[in-house]
Amino acid sequence: MWGETGAGLVSAGLLGEVRAEKTGAAVLAWARDLSLVVDAFEEGRLLAMRLGKLAELAVPEASDADLELTAQWAAFICLVDDRFDRSRVDIRPEEVASLFTRLLNVITGGPAGSVSGIEQALDDLWRRTAPRMSTQWRERFVADYRDFALAMQEEAAGRTDRVPMGLSDYVLRRRRTITALPLADILECTAGAPWPGLPMGEDLMRALRRAVADVAGWSNDLVSAEDDLREDRDNLVTVLSRERGCSLSSAREQATAMRDGRVRDFHALAASLTAMTLPGTEREEVRRYVAALGSFVAATLHWLGVTHRFDARWAPRPV
Repeated sequence: MWGETGAGLVSAGLLGEVRAEKTGAAVLAWARDLSLVVDAFEEGRLLAMRLGKLAELAVPEASDADLELTAQWAAFICLVDDRFDRSRVDIRPEEVASLFTRLLNVITGGPAGSVSGIEQALDDLWRRTAPRMSTQWRERFVADYRDFALAMQEEAAGRTDRVPMGLSDYVLRRRRTITALPLADILECTAGAPWPGLPMGEDLMRALRRAVADVAGWSNDLVSAEDDLREDRDNLVTVLSRERGCSLSSAREQATAMRDGRVRDFHALAASLTAMTLPGTEREEVRRYVAALGSFVAATLHWLGVTHRFDARWAPRPV
């Protein structure tokens, strides 16, 4: 068997790379068809993000269709984020509110406005995901995405007012703006690992998800620090440097230590959940859910080391 020999591991690795490349190409075709990317520059940057690799690591046992669905959701999330972070002008809070009102209408059945490519993309993703999931899942996804939308509006207002954030406030908002929780919801579908119904373990489960969001947000900030500095955006590294009066290099070391601590928190919470005394079926549901989030954390850490999303060559073009 492949998993038992060195040659087998190499073969499995090559198969994973082939799946990742194929998925990346499928994401590009999907984004092109929906006009989410409109020229060679945007297409090149989307390919450079290597979202097929992120999906392949996050849901390694998924079918090809679910692998593509995972990567397409990640692309949608990244491209929505880019509408704000990659603009050379500050986006007014009311513009942010308008976009997210339209997007939330897509997933709640609200009134349709002018249908843009980004709305069509979300409609396509939602139609291929939501019918497979429970009412409780749909309500949780909508709540997570609505909270993300609110956090983005708060961030836009902060930029307009030029009010510097303190570390504690930044950490709380970053947990909401990273969009890790909506993507974790998607993995319940594509990894076949729905949220376990554990009344006694609810607090641990939510703490586990918060740890996932912090690891993703802080790791992202470490990789995008130079990009954020160029664009004068708050970032965990710059906030630490400002609040503690230290150099950026020292702040980076502190941010790395914070991130590593949250990775340890995640594993401690995961161990506590899987050690709970539960009937066999519930124990397996918890194991699958925790394993899916563990794959997501590992995939995020690896992907942020290989993605070219934040390279200087993809800096926003003059308007």
